[in-house]
Amino acid sequence: MIRLVSLIAFCSLSIAFGPAFVNAAAKPDAAKQSKKPGKKSQGLTLTEFINKVLTEGDDNDFLPATAQVLGLEPGHKTKAFEKLEDKCADKRYRTVDVVVEKVPGSNQLKPACVILLAKRTLPGAAEHEWFRLKPDGSIEKAYRTTGKLTADGHGVPGSAVDMDFDPDEAKALLKRELDFWLKGIGLKKQPAAQAPSKP
Repeated sequence: MIRLVSLIAFCSLSIAFGPAFVNAAAKPDAAKQSKKPGKKSQGLTLTEFINKVLTEGDDNDFLPATAQVLGLEPGHKTKAFEKLEDKCADKRYRTVDVVVEKVPGSNQLKPACVILLAKRTLPGAAEHEWFRLKPDGSIEKAYRTTGKLTADGHGVPGSAVDMDFDPDEAKALLKRELDFWLKGIGLKKQPAAQAPSKP
């Protein structure tokens, strides 16, 4: 279950839905997909990653206040992945949500946008970096939310402040997040399972 993080509350909502998904993003050129012999894979394309989230992700939703700032209708369905702080080298909590919408005249769903969150907890405060992307990866909205935390880690109501990123900073931070999700850069390596010792 994805944990949705807000400076005001921590909340998890699950919405079950079962229509088939279609990929509305353009497929990568076949020539670009071909791998040269001996070359290591460069990770997933954004299109491939979106498809992975749609097929393997958890049903999810946003808190109404978060949805409003992101320009989404409350209750808009998403498919999502999360990575907890202990899985990330920089100790940020991360989520990715693929927001879906119905294809007109059918029961299929297609990706409408992608929402990335990177949250860092500081002494007495929290910082959220939000990115709303089109399925082709272009930025629709990018901003930072900061707010105070109580001693037990809950958001202080009314303390949240939203600020849009400078375009250059947004591009640099988005590259960091896409490198994390598409290439695994900054994802902690899991210890390899040890083979059982022979008697």
